[in-house]
Amino acid sequence: MGRLLRRLLTVYLLFAIIGRFVEGMGATQCGCRPDCWCRRPLLSTFRWVFPFRHHFWTEEEKQALNEAAHSSM
Repeated sequence: MGRLLRRLLTVYLLFAIIGRFVEGMGATQCGCRPDCWCRRPLLSTFRWVFPFRHHFWTEEEKQALNEAAHSSM
C-alpha cells in the first residue's frame, strides 16, 4: 500500500512539474484573477493538477477588461 501511494504521489508531482513547464513555454495560460491561490509562487506549480477553488473572472469583469484593452489601443 505504501509503495502504491508513493508512486501515485510521484506521478502527481511529475504532472504538476510538467504543467508548470508547459505554462512557462507559453502553451497555456491561467485565466484566474490575480488574487487566486494559484498565483502564489510555490502554489502555482500545482495550478493544473489541483482544479479546485480557483477564482475565475466573471463575464462582466472579462468584458470590462476587454473594453479597457481596446480603448487603450
